[in-house]
This record gives sequence, structure tokens and C-alpha cells, in this order.
Amino acid sequence: MSEDNSSRLAANANQLYWHTTRPAGRLADELGISRSKFYALIEPLRLQIECATCGTPLAFNSRSDREAGRGQCPSCGAVAHVPEAPETVFAPTAYHPPPPAGVRQWLVLPGTRELWVSAIAGAAAGLLISGWWRRR
Repeated sequence: MSEDNSSRLAANANQLYWHTTRPAGRLADELGISRSKFYALIEPLRLQIECATCGTPLAFNSRSDREAGRGQCPSCGAVAHVPEAPETVFAPTAYHPPPPAGVRQWLVLPGTRELWVSAIAGAAAGLLISGWWRRR
């Protein structure tokens, strides 16, 4: 794999990991790589909050650290509580591969499946309730 493709893959992996909530295994499958290679491509999410001990910017090493508000200093290893929604420094430019042939772009957007499932479930519930209401 060329260096350009490798850096593009790393940027895309980081974009997907840090800016979606999909499981890492599914993201690795979408990118066509193993889960271990996917995790090797993920870079810590650097913050604009400095370590109280050494002054180095803190980072989240994983999404679970981000959700828990656990920032860690990459230099001294100190862990600090990070307030909600901190400003981040790392925001990779993502490479978005074209959708598979025959698939429309709107079908591959994140969250589309959940939207359609919710719409269908809502329509089904509405039909059931209206049928029950008519029988009363």
C-alpha cells in the first residue's frame, strides 16, 4: 500500500472512530482491514487542556475515556477529569470512499438505518393503534 493510501486510510479510520458511535469491529470491516490494524491506526484525540503536572496537552486514548471524561497526559501519564465537550486539536481530514455500485449516497450515511427502522416502527405502531381505536 502506498504511503498516500496509508495516510488516507489512517485519516479515515480516525475520522470514523472519533466522530461516530459505531463499533470499532464494524468500522474495521467497512474499511476492509483487521480490527488490530484498525486500532493501530487510531491516534489519541488531543485536547486543548494542559496537564496540571507538566503542561503538555491532555488526550483521550479511547472513546470510553472521552465518555468518562478521563484525559491522560501523553508525557507524564497523569490522568485528569476533563469537563464536558472540550475543544479538540486533532481533527483528521477524512477520505470517504465512493459508495458501492448501485447504492445511492443517502443510503450509506451514518444513522440512516436507525432512521428507517424508527420510521417503519412508528408507522406500524400508528396502524395498530388506529385499528384498535376503530374496533372500540
